[in-house]
Amino acid sequence: MNDTPTAPDLRPLGVGETLDAAFRILRQNFGSFVKISVAFMTPLAIALIIYMNSQIQYIGDNGLLYVKNPSEYQPTILLLGLAARLLQLLAFGVLVHLATRLYMNTPHTAASIVRLSSKRLLPFIGLALLLGLYAFSVLVGLTLTASPFGFFGAFIMGAGMITWATFYGLSAPSFWYEEVGARRAIGRSFDLVKGRFWPVLGSIGIAFVIILVFSVGFGALLVAAFTQNVNPLLFVLLTIGSEYFGTIIGVVVLAPIVTVTYFDGRVRNEGFDLQIKLDDSPEIDPTPPQSLPW
Repeated sequence: MNDTPTAPDLRPLGVGETLDAAFRILRQNFGSFVKISVAFMTPLAIALIIYMNSQIQYIGDNGLLYVKNPSEYQPTILLLGLAARLLQLLAFGVLVHLATRLYMNTPHTAASIVRLSSKRLLPFIGLALLLGLYAFSVLVGLTLTASPFGFFGAFIMGAGMITWATFYGLSAPSFWYEEVGARRAIGRSFDLVKGRFWPVLGSIGIAFVIILVFSVGFGALLVAAFTQNVNPLLFVLLTIGSEYFGTIIGVVVLAPIVTVTYFDGRVRNEGFDLQIKLDDSPEIDPTPPQSLPW
C-alpha cells in the first residue's frame, strides 16, 4: 500500500473559491482545529475566571469594578492577559501549520501536528514579535502623517494599517510550509501579495468580517448582562467567555483562509502547481541507451 500523499488539485482561485476551499478544510477537520484551540486557550481562561472572581467585590451602577486589592489587580490582569495572547498566537501558528499540511493532502491529528510544530514554536514567536515591532513603527509613521488631517486622519491610518496587514498576512503559512526564518517569511508574504493586493484583501477581509460578527454578538451578551445588574461571577463568566469563544472562532476561521490564499499566491506567481506535478511525475533517465552490438 502506498502511503505517499497525493498532490492537491492546485490551480488559480477566485475569492469565492478560496473561501470555499478554506471552509472545506475546516469542515472536514473541524474537531482537530477546535481541539488545538481549546487546548491552548482554556487554561488561561480558567485562571482568569478564578482570579477575577476572587478579587471583584461588586460592580457599581456605573459599571466600575470594585476589587479587594486594586494595586495588585491591574498588573495581574495585564500579565494574565499577555499570557493569554501568547497562547492565542501559538494556537494560530499550529492551526496554520495544520492547514498547510491538510491542504497539501498530508493528514494529521491534533496531537501529531502539535508535536511536529513544537520544534518551531519559539521561532514563530520571534516572527510575531518582529511583525509587532514592524506594525508599531508603521503605526507611528501613519500617526505622524495623518495628524494634520484631523478627522480624515483616522481613515488614513485605518487604510494604512489594513494595507500593511494585507501585505504581511501570509507570513505565517510561508514560515511553516517553507520552513524559513522570520525575515524570509515576511519577505515572502510581501512578494506573494504584490500585484494581487485586492484579491488577497478580499479573502482575508471576509475572514475578519466573520470574526467581527461573532465578536460583536458575544459582546452584545455582555452589554445585555449589564442591564440586568449581574453579580460578579456572572460578569466574569460573560466577560472571559465572550472573549474566549470569540478568539477560538477567530483563529479557527483565519488559519485556513490565509493558508489557501498563500498557496493561491504561489500558484499564480511561481507556477507552484506545475512544480508539484513535475515533482510527482516519474523520473526519466536522461542517459541515452547504449547501442547494441548486433
